[in-house]
Amino acid sequence: MKKKWNFETRITLTYLVLGIGWIIITDFLLENASESIMSWTQMQSAKGIIFVLISSLVIFMLSRRYSKQQKFIKKHLQKSKEIAEESDRLKSVFLANMSHEIRTPMNGILGFVRLLEEPNLTAEQRALYLGYVKKSALRLLDTINDIIEISKIESEEAVLHRDDVDLNESISYLYGFFKPIAEEKGLSFVLKNGILGEKTIVHTDKIKLESVLINIIKNAFKFTHEGFVEFGCNFLDGAIVFYVKDSGIGIPSDRQDAIFERFTQADLSITKPYEGSGLGLSIARAYAALLGGKIWLESEPGKGSTFWFSMKLEPVKQI
Repeated sequence: MKKKWNFETRITLTYLVLGIGWIIITDFLLENASESIMSWTQMQSAKGIIFVLISSLVIFMLSRRYSKQQKFIKKHLQKSKEIAEESDRLKSVFLANMSHEIRTPMNGILGFVRLLEEPNLTAEQRALYLGYVKKSALRLLDTINDIIEISKIESEEAVLHRDDVDLNESISYLYGFFKPIAEEKGLSFVLKNGILGEKTIVHTDKIKLESVLINIIKNAFKFTHEGFVEFGCNFLDGAIVFYVKDSGIGIPSDRQDAIFERFTQADLSITKPYEGSGLGLSIARAYAALLGGKIWLESEPGKGSTFWFSMKLEPVKQI
């Protein structure tokens, strides 16, 4: 590997080479040009002036180039520093959010378990407290699952396990799973299945496919307080396209890319009023890429959002 000389060494060597070379060459050319001492003196003076001009120009060009390099390095270092600081900030916010998401349901579980220890509870009170314990436990389990999944994705340990999957069966399962949640929140949950009536078998990873859709639908219910959530799918140009449309709070245009980034979406100003780790869409996008698909969205604040998930199907077998 060649050793790279620093700027000071390069400029010094340049000056020495120019000076020595100039003296030797010009003396050789001028030694027989004039026999007059006065003319020789004038030529030596002119030669010195020319050397000063040439060496000054070369040194100026080298210094300017060096200055541009230093400015570029400084700008790059500053940008890297800002990225590192932002990453640290976001991870700190993420950890704070995770702490909240783990401690809150744990406190709920412990609190209601203490209440269940009371000897004079009615059957209705016991059922109510057990319901709260179950809800808190499920919330805690969701958070832990999200942390495990994002850890697998970060360490590139997430792998596909392909099998024959009945799409209609998965769609029906997802609709049935979220229907009680819609009823509990007073929302209309609409299913528009464009492949209904067909026995459609695809070769893919069922768990990861359903995980993508679950995270998108869950996100719609999380940020929709009134109105509807619509879940649909259809075949289009050799691919299946799923969509989830809602009448929720919407997403500002400057946040639409960030919500898919790991840690970036963990902004307490957005996620604090809502339950969840905030990692669902990151997991969905990572799994969508593994499945050979992509996710995109359209959204407007106050008017809701529509998420699409498109996945190529090779082959698609219809029976």
